[in-house]
Amino acid sequence: METSQFDERYIAGLRNREPEVESHFAAYFKTPVWLKARRQLRTPEEAEDAVQETLLRALRYFNSGKSLEFPERLPAFVLSVCHNVILERLRAKGRDRQAPENTRELVDHRANPELQVVTEQRKQLVWEIVDELPAKDRELLLALLEEMDTEDLCRRFGVKPAYLRVLLYRARQRFRTELEKREAKGRTSTQGAV
Repeated sequence: METSQFDERYIAGLRNREPEVESHFAAYFKTPVWLKARRQLRTPEEAEDAVQETLLRALRYFNSGKSLEFPERLPAFVLSVCHNVILERLRAKGRDRQAPENTRELVDHRANPELQVVTEQRKQLVWEIVDELPAKDRELLLALLEEMDTEDLCRRFGVKPAYLRVLLYRARQRFRTELEKREAKGRTSTQGAV
């Protein structure tokens, strides 16, 4: 099954609980969801629980007969479900710990809302580009995010370390080229709107 083709047929497969589509869904999203969860949760076990909860919620959403207006945005949908699961877990932990009454009030040093929107849009753009890369490039880049050992990567892709560097360079270049092309297109459309 082509992973870059999230279309209405794929969503229908999730709604109809087709085993092949559901197993592909779980295999495809497990790593990116785990990486996102692991960055924000303390232990690998908590991250794994968040992965299971995210995949379960996303599947329940489609099993209930719902769909997406833009099926190609399935990766963004799954990562937003993951984000909500992580926030719920962090809030639940926060409820257990109460600050003493004489604690000074904390100042919110987060970036302004406009910058947060831009950051979220950029994350979505990055995932869209990764999703559209050839399967081998996508696997290489995701393996890099997992911080896989060079020997494991060489075994996984059946190459020697020197050629692995070439493959990684090419995958990064394809990603960078597509990112620059889309950013340039975005700047052009923004300037034309002004």
